[in-house]
Amino acid sequence: MSLFFKLGAATAAILCFSIALVVLLNFAKFETTLGELQQSRLRVLALDAKASTEAAIDLGLALPAVRDAQQILTRVSGMDPDIRGVAILDRRGTVLFQSGLHATTHLPGSARERAAWFEAAAAAHGGTWSHSDREALLVGAPILNPFSQPVGLVLIAYDRKALDARASAFLHTFARQALWPLAIGFSLVCALMWMLLRPLGQRFQAMEQAFRNMDGPVHTPPADEALRAFDARYQEASLALARAERSLEGPA
Repeated sequence: MSLFFKLGAATAAILCFSIALVVLLNFAKFETTLGELQQSRLRVLALDAKASTEAAIDLGLALPAVRDAQQILTRVSGMDPDIRGVAILDRRGTVLFQSGLHATTHLPGSARERAAWFEAAAAAHGGTWSHSDREALLVGAPILNPFSQPVGLVLIAYDRKALDARASAFLHTFARQALWPLAIGFSLVCALMWMLLRPLGQRFQAMEQAFRNMDGPVHTPPADEALRAFDARYQEASLALARAERSLEGPA
C-alpha cells in the first residue's frame, strides 16, 4: 500500500468524521431549539387557559363548578392539531375537565403521577411547569384561587412524535441541500491532496528503490541528484567498513 493512498485515506476519514460531527451537532442544536420553542408556545396557551379559569374562580365558583372550563379547553386544544389533549386536574390528580383526550391519546400518567405533577407545578418558578418523555411533551400551569393558593392544574399534552418528525424533516432537508456542496468540496480536497502528495509519494518510492539497490548484487546509481550524492557517501562508507573488517581479521 503506497504512502499516497495511506495519507489520502486518513485525510478522507478525518474529513468525513468532521462533516458528520458538524451535522450531528447542528441537528442536536436544532432539536433542542425546536423543543424550547414549542414549550414556549404551549406555556402561552397554558397561561391563557389558567387566566380564563382563574377569572371564573374569582367570581366565587369552586373549580369543579366552572362551567366555561370545557369551552376554554376545547378552544386551546383546537389551536394546534398536534396537541394530544388539554385537561384540568385537581390537587389529587383527578381529571375534572378534558378536551381532545380519548382512548388512543389518553392523558399520560396515573393519578398519583399527576398529583406529583401538580405539586411540581405549584412549586415551579415562572408560573409554568414542563415535563418531556418519549410519548408527549407536557406543559402545565397551576390554577390559583383568590387567596393565591393552587387548587388545580391546566395540563397540555403535546405529541412528541410531531417534534421528532419536524426534526427528521430538517435533517433530511439539510442532508439534501448539503450533499452537493460536500461532494464538490470533498472532490476538490482529494484533487488538491493528489497534486501535493503525488510528488512526495514519487520521491519516497525513489528513495525506497535506491535503498534497495545500494546493497544489491548489481549496483545502479539513482537518477536523482540528491539521492546520487547520498548513494556515493553510502558506497564510500561501505568500502571503508569492509576494509576495516579485513584489517581487523588480519592474515589467517
